[in-house]
Amino acid sequence: MARVCSGPGMVALDVPPEADLPRIRTLLEHGEAKEWWHWEEGCVTAVREAAAPA
Repeated sequence: MARVCSGPGMVALDVPPEADLPRIRTLLEHGEAKEWWHWEEGCVTAVREAAAPA
């Protein structure tokens, strides 16, 4: 289960390794292209890096 934390103007998502990471990234990129939000990766684990497209 993903966890969500928020503060003034910021939301942090803790995405579990079993999540569909490419789909989540596509959604985040779509929202940024629409200027709905800006996003960036914070703490990236080895599991996430292994799942990243080449």
